[in-house]
Amino acid sequence: MLYDYADITDPRNLPAKLNNLKWHITGFVDGDGSFPVVLSPVPAKKFGWLIQPRFQIELRDTTDSLTMLRVIRKTIRTNATILHGQQFLKLVITNRRLLLEKVIPFFIEHKPALKEDDFRTMKFVCEALNAKEHMTEEGFKRIIQEISSQPTDGETRRKWTYTDIIKDSQVPAARTPKEPSFPDGIDLRHYMAGFTDAEGALGYAIAPRTKSITPYLTVTHQDTRVLRKMQEVIKCGNISTGRLQIYGMKNTSEKVLPFFEKHKLIARRATYEKFRSIFELIEKKEHKQHFNEVVEKIRSLNERGILRDHTLGTIPEMEGEDMAQHQRDVA
Repeated sequence: MLYDYADITDPRNLPAKLNNLKWHITGFVDGDGSFPVVLSPVPAKKFGWLIQPRFQIELRDTTDSLTMLRVIRKTIRTNATILHGQQFLKLVITNRRLLLEKVIPFFIEHKPALKEDDFRTMKFVCEALNAKEHMTEEGFKRIIQEISSQPTDGETRRKWTYTDIIKDSQVPAARTPKEPSFPDGIDLRHYMAGFTDAEGALGYAIAPRTKSITPYLTVTHQDTRVLRKMQEVIKCGNISTGRLQIYGMKNTSEKVLPFFEKHKLIARRATYEKFRSIFELIEKKEHKQHFNEVVEKIRSLNERGILRDHTLGTIPEMEGEDMAQHQRDVA
């Protein structure tokens, strides 16, 4: 048990081993973290531009989000400030020494699957700046070329284009994205728990007419390869329109709850506890006698989990196994 984290949270709410926690963090960062290189025009700089690599995570301002950021900060072994904004929290590390000595070694050992290209670019830029390559014209140009050839999103997400910085020069071609390389075995399971902590939602679909309530877990991402991995790990669910969707009492009882009892959620801990407590009420058929009271608890849960109150007419369409399971639950 990770007793060193007792000043942040109950160690029982964390993975039992430090390496498991590290893979949870990698999965979470693949969902909600980023490794940007920020370019800003600064006339005082030799070539007129400030190059600032960073590692950052921005979350909604909740108690569990703060716990998650504090856990990440402690695990990476840095005292970087957690910024509190209007309804958000942000962990940002821009100090080059911390990036080189703490952040980069962590993610070399526990490699991101989805954001490896972004991480490699950030790492390249940090090392080039540390070697003062940006102080020569050739070195500065090479750094900008590396940044501009990133395969993920490219310059469409940047305020400045390559030719704004390097005049009269051909724009470098974007590199081919690398195939994501996921960890194996228990590392993969903890990675997926972390990814769900970032991109998952637990809730209940409500059918007022029949007074039926169906639990669901959805995990959303545009890259369906990570959704297929989660489907493989949890051994149920359907993938549709960028979502892994798992519905039904049986799936929840036999797959979802056992998985997250063993592989703890951190950033969605309160959401999970509430989801589980409502599930126990439904198992006892409390909603048949106290439907409105249970629905009120569900509305609070769905709000907490970002997805709003749903009826079966507005949730993502259920297909195949999910619809059959829902019909069994209704019956």
